[in-house]
Amino acid sequence: MKRLWMKAIAVGIMVFMSAAVSYSQERTPEDVQRLMEQKAPPAPLFVPGEVIVRMKPALRLRGADLSRLGVQEKESVTSGGEIIYRISPNIRTTMSRAQLLDRTLQLVRQFAARPDVEYAQPNYILRISDKTPNDPRYPEQWHYFSNGAGAGQSPGGINLPKAWDASTGSSAVVVAVVDTGILPNHPDIQGSPNVVPGYDMISDAFISNDGGGRDSDSTDPGDAAAAGECYPGSPALPDSWHGTHVAGTIGAGHTNNGIGVAGINWNVKVQAVRVLGKCGGTTADINDGIRWAAGLSVPGVPANPTPAKVINMSLGTPPGNPCSMSPSTQSAINDAIAMGATVVVAAGNDATDASQVFPASCNNVITVAAGDARGYLATRYSNYGSTVEIMAPGGDVRRDDNGDGRPDGVLSLVHPNAGTYAYYNGTSMAAPHVAGVAALILAQQPSLVSSQVLAHLQANALPRTAAQCPQPCGAGLLSAVAPGAPPPPPPPPSLAVSLRLDSSDLQTGESTTAKAIVTQNGAPVAGKSVAFNTGNAGVASVAPAAAVTDANGQAQTSVKGESKGETTLSATANGATANAPVRVPDLSLTAVVFIAALAVIIVIKRNRKNSGQV
Repeated sequence: MKRLWMKAIAVGIMVFMSAAVSYSQERTPEDVQRLMEQKAPPAPLFVPGEVIVRMKPALRLRGADLSRLGVQEKESVTSGGEIIYRISPNIRTTMSRAQLLDRTLQLVRQFAARPDVEYAQPNYILRISDKTPNDPRYPEQWHYFSNGAGAGQSPGGINLPKAWDASTGSSAVVVAVVDTGILPNHPDIQGSPNVVPGYDMISDAFISNDGGGRDSDSTDPGDAAAAGECYPGSPALPDSWHGTHVAGTIGAGHTNNGIGVAGINWNVKVQAVRVLGKCGGTTADINDGIRWAAGLSVPGVPANPTPAKVINMSLGTPPGNPCSMSPSTQSAINDAIAMGATVVVAAGNDATDASQVFPASCNNVITVAAGDARGYLATRYSNYGSTVEIMAPGGDVRRDDNGDGRPDGVLSLVHPNAGTYAYYNGTSMAAPHVAGVAALILAQQPSLVSSQVLAHLQANALPRTAAQCPQPCGAGLLSAVAPGAPPPPPPPPSLAVSLRLDSSDLQTGESTTAKAIVTQNGAPVAGKSVAFNTGNAGVASVAPAAAVTDANGQAQTSVKGESKGETTLSATANGATANAPVRVPDLSLTAVVFIAALAVIIVIKRNRKNSGQV
């Protein structure tokens, strides 16, 4: 019975995979193409018998209500505060698959009609979104080239060589790949400093395909499925290694190391959040993965020590499922945005309006359509429409517009048994191009929020004509630099600091004022922190040790003589330093002079008194 239930769950998971497949040694390109184009019975859209419910406010059903509806709680509250209810096993076993699906939808309507329910929805199942493969290396990665028609350029390229002149990324930027996991032992990833620990968020052992549920191992064990294994009539599917391909584009592997292929970021931290497995993944797991990636808590899961600034999701539903059908997903996205993350999603591969699929139609995400090597919308498969923000290279393995004798797919990493590197095409491949460039932007401007990152991407996009984008494709083709932009401006002039003491000679216990003036191009700079220090605090001390410049660019401190000797006072602001000497004279000599002078005064006064002078 357990096995039958696992298969029932798997039934609904064949949803949105215009699938990413790699050529294996056993399959020719033609075999793979036939596999991807064969017709199969429609797959269920959701997990049969499960409903995601958010109660108002933090309520939950108890005994009588549960019995009346014929449901039970599947698990504790989710990361979004929702409760997953499932049809009771004793009822489930009496139903056919069609009856179970119908009853699930009926439960959604019943929950939604209750005044104590904020929303109710099925536990939707999403799939990866891409296609095919072939062979290696950077000269084949036309999608990175400078945009143009000249030698070494590509009409579909995103100007990365120019962008790399300014920045190759930053290890302070984390990009989460919410996908199938990665292959940490891939030759281009093994030992890479660009990977940080992720998490396997798949809660069902059948889907996980690694012998268990949620755990800290985000390794991709493969997602191959036999014919009929996902749902009755489902086609056989090879392992996709989808998450590794996506992560490779962003920069999970070594770049500029003389082997394999390049990533958009030479320096970055890529984090695999595994939510897709055999036959796909569920909404509940994906929502938890989104929140965990952004640094939010998920019940029963350790906190993410390296929250992501960018989240890539190359997954989605088939047409007819706008984001309004999954308020729990919109809620998870909103929570991630509030944490400062930028969420990038694939538009989908159905050659239809992206407003009909989620998460592409959700608010606050950057939805990415796919372009080919000509810089045209890949109309053969890419979704489009008003919900698309931008287009990026997704490739088309059925074309060879650059005439290099190879398919115009996006080249990235797959399992060594599948050829190590492979050409895929799809909006799944377009999205990580945008996520990767977003990471380059944040490497230089880490304080930007999601809306500002989007504005930057759209401002730099290369406009498309009606011929290039016969359907709406957003602001244009992704460009890592602004069109025709000059080299980045030189850094601003460094600050200058001057230092003056009211007195450079101090007696023991005596204090004087030191004043530092900070200028830039000769003009005073206010609001700069100045650190004061003496080389020998035993000779002279300072208090306070730091001060902020006023409107005149001046900051001051007090210097106190402590004991005989000489030292140097320094004032430092933004790396600029000025010095001034401080001397505390020999106190014994001073005392002798003082006593001698006092004795002379006493003698003079005594003589005047004896002579009658006053």
